[in-house]
Amino acid sequence: MDFFQNLNFSSSNEDGETELTALAGAGRILCLTGSGTRPLDLLMSGAEEIVALDVNPAQNALLALKLAAIESFERVEFLAFLGLSPSATRGAAYDRLRDRLSPTVRTYWDRRRALVEAGVWYAGKWEKLLRWNARFLRLFRGRALDALLAASDVDQQAGLWGQKFGDNRLRAVIELVGRDWIWRWGVREPGGAFLPPPRDVARRLTSDFQRASRSFLFRDSDFAMLIFRGAHQGDGALPIHLRPENHQRIRERLPRLRIVEGGLADLGELDVGAIDGFSLSDFGSYCGTDLYASCWKGVLVAAAPGAKFCERIFMNDMAIPFPEIEEDRALSEALSQTDKAIIYRIRAGSIAAKG
Repeated sequence: MDFFQNLNFSSSNEDGETELTALAGAGRILCLTGSGTRPLDLLMSGAEEIVALDVNPAQNALLALKLAAIESFERVEFLAFLGLSPSATRGAAYDRLRDRLSPTVRTYWDRRRALVEAGVWYAGKWEKLLRWNARFLRLFRGRALDALLAASDVDQQAGLWGQKFGDNRLRAVIELVGRDWIWRWGVREPGGAFLPPPRDVARRLTSDFQRASRSFLFRDSDFAMLIFRGAHQGDGALPIHLRPENHQRIRERLPRLRIVEGGLADLGELDVGAIDGFSLSDFGSYCGTDLYASCWKGVLVAAAPGAKFCERIFMNDMAIPFPEIEEDRALSEALSQTDKAIIYRIRAGSIAAKG
């Protein structure tokens, strides 16, 4: 199945606190849908509208399902429906909410009822890969991993990371994961075409985790827990919209979220209105320089004067293609240091008024 038709992301692999900080004050935010976590987290901003945009209909269908589930269920049942806690009644729960779905989305999930009954939180391709990674770590670093996640402070954690996870064997595994053929043929991820050489991938990821080990406790990062444990717990580290204190407010603000199918390069043809905040995730992971510029051109078309943006950069570093896009380097560096998703560089700033 084509990557841009497949359900690739289903849980959380970013840190919504970063986007909330970078886009504070924006009234209308456009956000790439992905797993649905980022647009749901952004409902905790003061924005009057969140436009969730994705070229992949599967990702938009997932967000629509999550919206219907939040609207239908209290938090405990919602977490069970997603798959964050055990449940034998997800099928019945789906039957209760399916009339809230559009005919297209309903057909999508009717045909994938087994995914719903298993819990969609771990249904994505990357979630399956990260769960395999967690099993690997448990097998080869189980006791060390337990100690790492029980560290009393970041100093102890950083020491344990250096002692137990900084050896050459682990770097060799990371190098293997960084080979483009693994991405293209093993996980069928088109982003593999834009990866740097494997040693550079290993060096960068090693540096990222070393930095993170000195910055915050891994157990406080939902992304780290997915990497290390392969799962989330309802009483553990969770994305913003799943935290108990936010459930009711998210539910009340659901009417502010609108789902649109399309890509950034299509923004000139889509009815999204003037946008003053852009949550762009790491769209550059799937772009050559020409497509990257086309996507930014679409952003410029939709941007209100002074619009804020937050872009995540994984491995495919590319220069800003237009002079109207002004990076705030101090903010970008600060957010990169505190972001609990570990593997990204953050590029944040604003878009100047069109000349």
